[in-house]
Amino acid sequence: MRRSARTTTSGITATLTTTLTAALAIGLALSGCAQSAPAGPGTPSATTAESTGTPSASPSSTPEPTSTITQVPGVDYDGGTVPASCTDLITPGKWDDAFASTPLNDPSVVGDPIAIPKSSFTPALQGDGKRLYCVWREPQADISYLSIAVDAVDPTAARDALDQLSAKGYDCGDESDGYLCQKVSKNSQYPVTDGDTYFTRGDLGIHIQQSNIETTDLLDDVVANVFTD
Repeated sequence: MRRSARTTTSGITATLTTTLTAALAIGLALSGCAQSAPAGPGTPSATTAESTGTPSASPSSTPEPTSTITQVPGVDYDGGTVPASCTDLITPGKWDDAFASTPLNDPSVVGDPIAIPKSSFTPALQGDGKRLYCVWREPQADISYLSIAVDAVDPTAARDALDQLSAKGYDCGDESDGYLCQKVSKNSQYPVTDGDTYFTRGDLGIHIQQSNIETTDLLDDVVANVFTD
C-alpha cells in the first residue's frame, strides 16, 4: 500500500511525512486503500426514432456508478498484517547505526516470557489477535532504548483511544491512510529527548517509544513492512 512517515529533534528523530512534519512543527518526528464502495447503478435512457416513432435504445446510456460513502482514515482499510518477527518490522541493515545492532528482547529487559506493557491501545486489543513486541536496549543502559509494538486492534476502539491523547499533549491527525498521535518531551531524569508515537490503520495499531535514540523515517519504514499489500 501507500507508505509515508516522518521528523527530528535533539537526540531523537523519526519522520512521519513531509506534511506531518510541518503540521507538528516539532524538531522531531518519530518512530513517521480503501476503495469507495459503488452506489447502485443509474437508470438507462432511451431515444425515439423520428421517422417511425419506434423506440431505439441508445448505446452505453447507463451512467458510471459513483460512491456515496465517506472513508474514515484508520478505519476503512483492510490491508496489513502483524509481522512474524521483530526483524520483519524494519528494513535489514537500515537501522544498524541507530539501534538495530543493540540487543533485541534481552530477557533481563523484557522478561521471560516477554511481558508486554500496557499502552493506549490496550483497551482496543482484539481478544485473540496477534501481537508483536520488540525492544532494542542494552541491559545495562540507564535510559537509551527503542521499542516497537504491533497489535491487532478493533479499528473504531483504537481510533477512539487515540482521540483522547490530544488532551494529554499529543499532536494527532490523519496520516498515511491512518491516524497518528505523537508526543515529544524531555526526559524527567536525564538530559535526553523521549518520543511516543501511536499509529492506527485498519485493524492494526503501531506503537513506537524511544529515548536518546535518533531515527529518521522509522515509522515510514515500519508502515512499509507492516502494510505490504
